[in-house]
Amino acid sequence: MALPVRTPASRFRRRILRIGAAATVVLLVLGAPFFVNRVEDDLEQRVPAEMAAAGFAGVSATFSGQDGTLRCGVPLDDPEAAVAFARDVWGVRGIELDRSCRVSRAPIVETTTTVAGDATADVADAVAPATTLPVAAPQEVDFDTVADVIVTSPQLSLLAVLIDEAVLAAALGADGPITMFAPTDDAFDALPADAFAKLRADPELLRRVLGHHVVDGALPVDLLVDGSVVAFDGSPLEVVVAGSGVTVGGAAIVVPDITAGNGVVHVVDRVIVPADVDLSVPGPVAATEVVFDGSVVTLSGVVASEVERAALLAAVAQGALVVDDRLTVDPDHGLDVATTRSLAQLLAVMPANLVKGSSGFDGIGLFVSGTYLTEAGRDAVREVADAVGAVADLRPPAAATAADASALEAALNAYVAVNPILFEPGSAVLSGSAAPVLERVARDAQQFAGVAITVEGHTDSAGDPSQNLALSNYRALVVRQALIDLGVPAESITAVGYGSTRPVLVDGVEDKSASRRVEFRVVVTQ
Repeated sequence: MALPVRTPASRFRRRILRIGAAATVVLLVLGAPFFVNRVEDDLEQRVPAEMAAAGFAGVSATFSGQDGTLRCGVPLDDPEAAVAFARDVWGVRGIELDRSCRVSRAPIVETTTTVAGDATADVADAVAPATTLPVAAPQEVDFDTVADVIVTSPQLSLLAVLIDEAVLAAALGADGPITMFAPTDDAFDALPADAFAKLRADPELLRRVLGHHVVDGALPVDLLVDGSVVAFDGSPLEVVVAGSGVTVGGAAIVVPDITAGNGVVHVVDRVIVPADVDLSVPGPVAATEVVFDGSVVTLSGVVASEVERAALLAAVAQGALVVDDRLTVDPDHGLDVATTRSLAQLLAVMPANLVKGSSGFDGIGLFVSGTYLTEAGRDAVREVADAVGAVADLRPPAAATAADASALEAALNAYVAVNPILFEPGSAVLSGSAAPVLERVARDAQQFAGVAITVEGHTDSAGDPSQNLALSNYRALVVRQALIDLGVPAESITAVGYGSTRPVLVDGVEDKSASRRVEFRVVVTQ
């Protein structure tokens, strides 16, 4: 019998040590991120708290491991002392200071100079020429140019982007001196979204508005007095000094005197818009629709003025169409001239080429839809739609059901009962009043595919029955040909005359006027 193999004790101990070492490595790898995150979170809380207790208020900190960066809501009076203090906080290995903590405010030295009143001379209430003002003595500043101040300030990030878009960075980095009243990000955010979009979409307008925030000369807040100064765009900026506060163009200075090598920046709480600049954006244009049912055109919606209303009415004033005008006028939200012109072009081609349809402006763009009479008619409507940028949804006539044929027959006969197809007395010559009636009948007759239409001619009982039969047949044939000329397929329409054999009786007595008539029969062929 084989004996079990024994593992030497030393070999067993080596295995245990290797397993323990591997487990330790795994724990260190997995646990390191958690440990580092806890260190960073702890330092980001403790460092600002200890600095605030030491008098360095408004400081925040971010850490990567034990190396951190300090950021400030307002510049520090002694940035280097703040760095030294932060480095002494337990756990900090290295510290850097963001530029937001280093903006210098140089003291104003009461020397004097004579400033010629050039930029303000053309503005009423401007600072008078040859005014004696205190000026700042030469000093070392943290920023070379006004442009540098804006680019490096966290609360002016939107202004920096807009200056770049307006290609004004070179002007703000020139020799100067200049003063800029710089709106904060919150100030731009306070603008309506449409107004801000309008500003960014128009580079000239953007340059004009930003130029309204800049004036010639270095003007620390102590030099600003009640009156006006002229901005770069040539328009005045009203300065109001009230107590300890200063407003420029209605905007309050919230951070004054950020000095640069070529001037001064004052941070303001709102965007200063020139009086003659309108940043408002018209509201959305209301929808307008024109529905054509074959005989009646109904206009509904909103137009900007009576001019647009007249243009649309003129476009649908065709043939025997009945126009139902339900349009209203609203200059702010109504259809404008250009869109009205395009819509009128669509309306002009609808009656001749569509059995039924609608066209209009849905608040976003133009559209046209409906059932076309022929493929040539479809192409004619599409051509105009493409030219004016309208979405076209055009369909061929649908195949009729038995119910459709019955409804069409009833509709045709109801219409001609009220609007009879008239002839010259004793003849098969159509009267002038018959044309619009036949146009309506031809249009309705083509709204379905797969129908057969019979034109029935009738006379009253007066006269010779055989002559009446011949006359009714001729009249039916004339109506048939007129409908074919108006687009009804010849193979789908026939004619028959009944003479006086089917009179219209009222209480047993013939109504001779009603007996002289044309009627229609409609059946499905598919």
